[in-house]
Amino acid sequence: MSSYIRKFGSYLRKNETARGLFLVGLVILGAIAVWGGIRLALNTEYPILVVSSGSMCQRLTNPQTRECTLAIGDLIVIRGVDPATINNGSIIVFRNSPTNLDFLVVHRVVGIISSASSAYNQISFRTKGDANPGTDCWTSSCYIPGSWVVGVYQFTIPIPYLGSAILDIRNFMYDDNTGQPKTQGILVIVALIVALFAFEVAEPGKKKPSSNVPDETLLPLRRTSFV
Repeated sequence: MSSYIRKFGSYLRKNETARGLFLVGLVILGAIAVWGGIRLALNTEYPILVVSSGSMCQRLTNPQTRECTLAIGDLIVIRGVDPATINNGSIIVFRNSPTNLDFLVVHRVVGIISSASSAYNQISFRTKGDANPGTDCWTSSCYIPGSWVVGVYQFTIPIPYLGSAILDIRNFMYDDNTGQPKTQGILVIVALIVALFAFEVAEPGKKKPSSNVPDETLLPLRRTSFV
């Protein structure tokens, strides 16, 4: 096995293209491993999210207040919990429909009913955006079942503009109505791949020019004393 590893290492040292692709692969695998670790630690499939609407920012609907629970572009951390442990007043992230799994809402719990009183035979919640005038009504009873809850809001990551940049990239790459990649997004990805190979493959390797300097110049320099 060690001989194969040495041969592979020697091949990577000689081949710049293979070395570049190998490093890219390592970075991707490392990112996947880190993301998987975060998901496992926080017990949810969506541990970090970006707020994309102003329903939790009161000053957007009421200019007289400076309050803003969650602003557009905020990068928030979510933890998955047992729905039975969620308290009234908690901010939760949930799906508003079992058929639209990728659409998530972050609102505050304003009502809780037990499984015995719920039409879903499980603990259920009524929610409201802090900036909205009324409560949500996603279902016929206006309560969502606990199984729709993705997690409970923990805190906001204090990195300015990162969340907004992520939203801008997402809006450029994907259509919000269909969730499908936009044409320009696909073209950007293709252009990046082409550029990678243009720099790594199409560019001829540059050989170091041979030196015509006499051998004497390669001798160790004599020590010189300065007075």
